[in-house]
Amino acid sequence: MEAGIINRALKQLFIEESKGLAEVAQYLKMRYRIDIDEVVLKKRLEKLLNQEKAVA
Repeated sequence: MEAGIINRALKQLFIEESKGLAEVAQYLKMRYRIDIDEVVLKKRLEKLLNQEKAVA
């Protein structure tokens, strides 16, 4: 199953490019007009990291 827009942005910007959560939120708002809170991004990131640990 393909990752969603938010998860792809988190992987690309936060994990690979070492950007902050505020920059990820700004990217989503500018590119896709998705207004998302940093707290929600943090929870998604934790879930994403736990999922990657489970796979590895």
